[in-house]
Amino acid sequence: MKNEERLKEFTIGIAGIGLSFLFDQNLSESGVEDIDIYYEFITDIRPETKLRVHHDSFPEKSRGKEIFDSGSAWSLFRDQGKYVLQDSSFDSDPPPNQLVILESDLKSGDIYFKDELFKNSLLDPLGYPLNQILMILLLSRRKGIMLHACGIDDRGYGYLFLGNSGHGKSTIARLWFENQASVLNDDRIIVREKNGELLMYGTPWHGDFKELSAKGLPIRKLFFLRHGEKNSVVPKNSAEAVLMLLTRCFPPIWDKEGMEYTMDLFHRLVQNIPCYEFSFEPDRKIVDFVRNI
Repeated sequence: MKNEERLKEFTIGIAGIGLSFLFDQNLSESGVEDIDIYYEFITDIRPETKLRVHHDSFPEKSRGKEIFDSGSAWSLFRDQGKYVLQDSSFDSDPPPNQLVILESDLKSGDIYFKDELFKNSLLDPLGYPLNQILMILLLSRRKGIMLHACGIDDRGYGYLFLGNSGHGKSTIARLWFENQASVLNDDRIIVREKNGELLMYGTPWHGDFKELSAKGLPIRKLFFLRHGEKNSVVPKNSAEAVLMLLTRCFPPIWDKEGMEYTMDLFHRLVQNIPCYEFSFEPDRKIVDFVRNI
């Protein structure tokens, strides 16, 4: 839709959280509404965060207060009361190609691209990894947590399979998809608590399996994946399950209050959802095996 300043705007909804992006109309003629990566996620919900995309200016590098530095891919700092995300280390040389400057309440901000990268911004207005870091920031405000997981909608019954790279999440997605189940995502799942119920949602950021769904549904069983010689499950107690969740999530480790909320959510998750360590063979037998647990 267009606003009075002749900007092109669209909103995506991820786990019920709306993010609005505003582009200059004469720079988005390639068709913002046809973004493949976000096709399932374009929505008309009211955005919680509004971001204006710029290509014709780039702020001078500042020396704000460092909050977190990944060491290579991204860093987060504060400058004049605002959060600043950049796609490089804090002291990187050359300087970053992309900046996201956010108001302290995270309700609005600006995205800045170097000119040569602006065309790519029409495909993904934030880009990896800043897209996911922004979501982690928003979730840390008592909204939810992002997990390294595959989410399956088996005729309305929600299975959550957690694992790090190589544990078999994409294999799980393929096998369930072949059995007429819906795949929310095979790599990034968001968990939120609403009205006392724990829900999982698909995200746009997938692994090898490209079928996605923006749908959210209640979690009924939770599985920690590992490869095995046969299909088997071992129930995990609450303490064990919380520790396993911590190694399969994207926590806001720079934020004390955000971490306290994350841990509280984990405890509610494992106290209300049956948790298992799941060893499996990569064949279609696992579908009936899981359904019968």
